[in-house]
Amino acid sequence: MIRSSYALFNLIKAMCGVGVFALPVAFKQSGLWMGVVLSLALGVVHAHSMIKLVKCSQHLSKKKQCSGDSNTFTITTIAESTSSEKTRHLVSDSPTRNSESRDCRSGTATGKEEAAEENRVALNYGNMAEEAFATRKTQWLRKVAKPTKFAVNLCVIGLQLGMCSAFYIFVVDHVSQIIDYLFTIDLSRLTLFFAILPFFILIATVRSLVILSWIGFFGNILVIIALAIVIIQMLFMEHVPMSHLPAVTSIEGVTLAAGSIIYAYAAQGVVLPLENKMRRPQDMLGFFGVITISVAFICAVYVTVGFLGYLTYGDDLKGSITLNLTDSPQCVTSCWVSRYQRNPDLLNALIPMMYLKSEKKM
Repeated sequence: MIRSSYALFNLIKAMCGVGVFALPVAFKQSGLWMGVVLSLALGVVHAHSMIKLVKCSQHLSKKKQCSGDSNTFTITTIAESTSSEKTRHLVSDSPTRNSESRDCRSGTATGKEEAAEENRVALNYGNMAEEAFATRKTQWLRKVAKPTKFAVNLCVIGLQLGMCSAFYIFVVDHVSQIIDYLFTIDLSRLTLFFAILPFFILIATVRSLVILSWIGFFGNILVIIALAIVIIQMLFMEHVPMSHLPAVTSIEGVTLAAGSIIYAYAAQGVVLPLENKMRRPQDMLGFFGVITISVAFICAVYVTVGFLGYLTYGDDLKGSITLNLTDSPQCVTSCWVSRYQRNPDLLNALIPMMYLKSEKKM
């Protein structure tokens, strides 16, 4: 079992992936202000869908646990009714058992919360879909429970395969750029595909969520550092006037942008595994729950990167914002200096007040 903080790190890492660097292109496709609206609206929809998944899983898990306890009680009563002595014992003890069964059906707590959480039934996506159909009163719905489980598992595999493939290509392309910048070795893209594959397989073999949480924690630090560098560089670069950028483009552009933003938010594939391994699954929900906090943080990051990226590069945006950035530190410094010359108040606002006071005294 993992803490809620570990679940938060994992969920943020799952959402804040390579898709964040393609968000400026989504803003370009939809328009500047439509991109902001889409990012906020789809963030709310994304959080709502994950909350629904968790609530359905917890409801069906409790329902399955209660039905299992009820079946155990029925088998016990039949076995005890074989002798008169056990029958008398059953009669004397039946009010207590019946009250426990009623408490389970009504959802009230009958024991310690920690013991109840340890004994709860963990449902993944396929099992949750199967349980939802298997508990229906309609016969034909119960018959499709197994095929539904297979279909849901197949969809989850396709979702994960698509996201991992895009991430893998992103890593290969940027590792190739780093090698070309630092070394004179000429490595083909196919060679890098096979050279990086063992590292991905090694990470995929890690089954402990605690270890994955620490990997996600350090990954979040690296992503935050990269985003900070990108955002700071874009802040000090020349910006395209907002009046020259369209607020809304077209239906086709908005649709394409919505697809890119949905891909950037994609984390539905990890929310149930995290909830199943949490010590306190209820911390996943609520206004200050794991889902709400992580989506709010990621939404703010996405809007900032997308807005600044489109405002900085305009129609010259490439597939990823990192491809527009320069590799030369001297060029970055010159951009900052030229921006300061045009607007000195911007840099003066960043200078600490203590330094200004010391200058006045001198």
